[in-house]
Amino acid sequence: MTGFKRLFEPIDVGTMRMANRVLMPAVHMGMAKDGFINDGFIDFYEERAGAGPGPGLIIIGGCYPEKRGMGAPNFVGIDDDKFIPRLREFTDRMHRYDTRVAAQLYHGGRYSISFVIGEQPVSASAIPSRFTGEMPRELSEGEIGEVQANFAAAARRAREAGFDAVELICAAGYLVNQFLSPLTNVREDRYGGDIYGRMTFLVETIAAIKEATGEDYPLICRLSGSDFMEGSHTLEETRVVASEMERCGVDLISVTGGWHETRVPQITMNVPRGAYVYLAEGIRDAVQSVPVAACNRINNPELAESILEEGRADIIAMARAFIADPEILRKAREGRPEDIRHCIACNQGCFDHVFMLQPIACTLNPRVNRERATEILPAGLKKKVLVAGGGPGGMESAWVAAHRGHDVTLCEEGERLGGQGLLAAIPPGREEWAEMTRYLEHQLDKEGVEVRLGAAVTPELVREVGPDVVVMATGARQITPPIEGVENPNVTFAWDVLTGEAQTGDTVVVVGGGAVGIETGSFLAERGKDVTVVEMLEVCGKDIGISTRWTILQDAARLGVKMVEACRVERITAEGVVADRGGEQELFEADTMVMAVGSRPEDRLEELLAAGGVMDGIELYRVGDCVQARKAIEAIAEGFEVALKI
Repeated sequence: MTGFKRLFEPIDVGTMRMANRVLMPAVHMGMAKDGFINDGFIDFYEERAGAGPGPGLIIIGGCYPEKRGMGAPNFVGIDDDKFIPRLREFTDRMHRYDTRVAAQLYHGGRYSISFVIGEQPVSASAIPSRFTGEMPRELSEGEIGEVQANFAAAARRAREAGFDAVELICAAGYLVNQFLSPLTNVREDRYGGDIYGRMTFLVETIAAIKEATGEDYPLICRLSGSDFMEGSHTLEETRVVASEMERCGVDLISVTGGWHETRVPQITMNVPRGAYVYLAEGIRDAVQSVPVAACNRINNPELAESILEEGRADIIAMARAFIADPEILRKAREGRPEDIRHCIACNQGCFDHVFMLQPIACTLNPRVNRERATEILPAGLKKKVLVAGGGPGGMESAWVAAHRGHDVTLCEEGERLGGQGLLAAIPPGREEWAEMTRYLEHQLDKEGVEVRLGAAVTPELVREVGPDVVVMATGARQITPPIEGVENPNVTFAWDVLTGEAQTGDTVVVVGGGAVGIETGSFLAERGKDVTVVEMLEVCGKDIGISTRWTILQDAARLGVKMVEACRVERITAEGVVADRGGEQELFEADTMVMAVGSRPEDRLEELLAAGGVMDGIELYRVGDCVQARKAIEAIAEGFEVALKI
């Protein structure tokens, strides 16, 4: 046992007892069709509930109570009794474990999209959404009653389906939040006016749910501690809302922050861990006895325990932490924190997939949404495996293959493991990438993989090792663009700048405005350099995920990085970069030019080994960037898949 005293304490939420103080909040899984959840949805949550221990409470959602509130075609339906039997299957499976389960009642309001719901979105007032670009129509008082009745009917269905509680989402800029905020509610009837008038919709909806389910049925409210929108609610106003929620009989307040339009980052990697606990702390001080949950960027049990110990919250909400590692609580309780696969907030597989209407995935956990099909089982025949390359894909394939019982040797040409994962962790605000490398290195050591650093795979090495299988994970190499002057001494490359192998002058032009170019620009600007990023496409950062791109651009701008788009570099001179900008030539003066125009597969090993005549009878697999230059999520997924095949 470890020192986690508070984390594993039970707590009562109304009439529902949670076995521990950890809540897994609702995640849009993207695993429903026509409102019906699929087997993969159930498998995903069952693996987390059955992890021994799982979270004390899991909330699923969003579950739409009416079609006009549906966020996407792959959301969970609870607007019709036909969904009850399938949801009952889910809750029956979950109740095999010491985990309670709730359904989040979700209505997008003006965040709903007309082509998805088949009509114009609705809201408190007819104010356009910067998130969707659409204009909603104002709900009439009669229609408000319909919406509230639909919330109540959905809550009744949740109880009939075996859910232990329901959650009403009053946060993130969704419908209830739209009634609460003066930015989206300019009504002149009883649903508008001051904060007390704007709370009328919330108060009546809570009452309708309570009437439909009974006073003893637990009701949770998800609340934005601050909207982080100029002119909308700050913590001061939300404390008033929280107090009213408690008066209305709400049994738990789960505190998050922000809207989708918010320009204050909430859940990206550049947000410090636990940065928004103060919101929960402020709400907790505003209520008498209702428990309060803290959310956002809490990804390790030690931080969770300290928040509880300091009395800043009663419950800890962790979503992506359980996506990355279903066994996070078991490993904490058993004193194995080094084995935890921490969420690094890269958002590549979760939020980016949600916004692309795809099922969620996870960079560090390639089993997400495929739990049943990807169980790691012992190999039928032990083989000798040689992995060429110690980047994310190579490390993943090596440790998983060893875990299955194979004899694995991993060779890395450099002096450190991590590949491009090491580079990714260097720019400001991107330090969490180092956690990926740490975890994978630990797994290699734990599973007994023989690691050889400074060892390039050659025909001679293959003869020495005598493998049955070679996994080629040799990554990518930087592209040298066909630009006149690229060989000049005032030209260097982004990777070399990040690693410190190359130094720059005080004025720098970065050629290439993708992720690497922008992050290298921020790295240099933080060190006092005058940086301009030049990009030939119409926008910078096109290769960055939708949920993260704006934060990386925002950080670069804050550091003073200048960005020039739709600008094609023609040649490099001693004075700087000459580029075509709108049909006119322009000189961007600089001491140093940094190339960041992408990478191409480093795939020469296969030809080398074939020429050496050493591959007869040896299986060969390719993973990661040596197949095609992409992101860590693809490299790790491919490394994992290969390890399951061997």
